[in-house]
Amino acid sequence: MAQLLDDESIDEALVSLPGWQRVDNTLVKDVPVDGAAADDLEAAVAKVADELNHHPVIERAERRLRFTVWTHSDGGVTSKDVALAGRIDDAIAGTA
Repeated sequence: MAQLLDDESIDEALVSLPGWQRVDNTLVKDVPVDGAAADDLEAAVAKVADELNHHPVIERAERRLRFTVWTHSDGGVTSKDVALAGRIDDAIAGTA
């Protein structure tokens, strides 16, 4: 089990994760993207998630993807989620 982060630790992590926000006990980011670019990004994030063995919830809506991360087994945000959010940002930037 991973250790849950306290509010202060989550706030500190969010400083280095632009566009991410805390929603209840999760971290969430909306990315404007559609068509083939959305498919490519989703595939890149799936690859990263497999490497980390930690998977986000990915929701597709018209012209955007929403990534939601939290550690289900611990019921909130852990360091694993912060790491995954950072790797998702790398995938968004095309560096994953």
